[in-house]
Amino acid sequence: MKVEVPYLVFEVNGEEYMIDAHFSKKLERIERISALIRPVDRTLSETAEEPLPILLQKNEIEGFLKNLFVEVYESSGEKLNKRLRHMRKWNILRLIGIPTGFSRHVEKDEHLAKENREAMLSLAILRKILGVKTPTELDKIKIVPKEYLYYRIELKNREIFNEKGEKDGIYTQLLEIDGGFRHALLSMI
Repeated sequence: MKVEVPYLVFEVNGEEYMIDAHFSKKLERIERISALIRPVDRTLSETAEEPLPILLQKNEIEGFLKNLFVEVYESSGEKLNKRLRHMRKWNILRLIGIPTGFSRHVEKDEHLAKENREAMLSLAILRKILGVKTPTELDKIKIVPKEYLYYRIELKNREIFNEKGEKDGIYTQLLEIDGGFRHALLSMI
């Protein structure tokens, strides 16, 4: 199955990037959206025969990215705090000798650590692209939408490949871990 994914090219701080203009609004978790931002690839086609619908319009891109930064910024702090609270509570119970199920706590900590890493990675990507450290600096940047380019992908054996036949690691990983992406992609079959 082949799909033509629209990408919106935008400029920020003199650099051009592109963001998936379809799946970025389909993902289950906002932290995963930043993985759909890439450096501009001028080899992509400017036209498409049967593209996916464009869900992220040019007039929305500035507000979308700034809101995404704020949400990921807040989410990363909340996830870290949640993990630290769990660790403190578990350590107190262990110190006073109350058995609470070691493996259950390790599983929960691993899950919280994974969520925290995902949020922190997303925040790092957005900080690099937008050139800001905190939400208070967002007023200083201007995000300019440019054009749409089309990225052709193909699903083969639970993996996604680009039109050059190279495996696309980001889309393949999203297919594996994100139900919103999986549902959106597989509903087109």
